[in-house]
Formats: sequence, structure tokens, C-alpha cells
Amino acid sequence: MLDYYGSIIKRETEIDAELISRYSKKCYESYIEEIISALRKEGVLHKEYSVSGWMVFYGKIIHDIIEKTMNYQKQKNEKKVKFIYCYNQFFHDQDVGKLICDRLI
Repeated sequence: MLDYYGSIIKRETEIDAELISRYSKKCYESYIEEIISALRKEGVLHKEYSVSGWMVFYGKIIHDIIEKTMNYQKQKNEKKVKFIYCYNQFFHDQDVGKLICDRLI
């Protein structure tokens, strides 16, 4: 067992490439890079992990966090679209609708 003590390191570029390739069909690369950057700033995602640690512990946790972040943003955007649609049915000022939407949602 070569990596028993965490001797093989998974670097930042490898982690980023894995995450980007996994979510490339769901969103733009720039969006996933933005999420990765935010997770690094928060201290949730580190610059390197042992390969075994990534495979057993951290990889799944990070993938779950990214999925939840993407789903939350998707729901938020759907609410905005629905609000703007309803608002435009009654009022014709789109700027006010956007302002309200940005404040509430």
C-alpha cells in the first residue's frame, strides 16, 4: 500500500482539473472556478491533499458542497425569473422589478 501514510500528494492543479471536468457538462468552467475560489477563500478547500485522503474523505465532501452551491444558485435564479415574469405582467418598468428582485431574493 504505497499511499498508506499519505505519501502521494494531490496538488491544487489536479484538484481543480478534476472538479472542472466533473462539472463541465452542468455549468461553465468560469462558474466552477468561481466556486472553487470561494471555497479556498473560506478555507473549506485546501491547496493539496493526500490522494488517499481526497479519495476517502475530502473529495465527496467537496463534491457535495459544490452540488449544493450550484442547486442553491439555480433555485435562486429560477425564483428571480418567476418574479420578473409576474412583475412584468402587471408593471412595465423592468428596472424597478430587477431592483426589487435583487433585494428580496
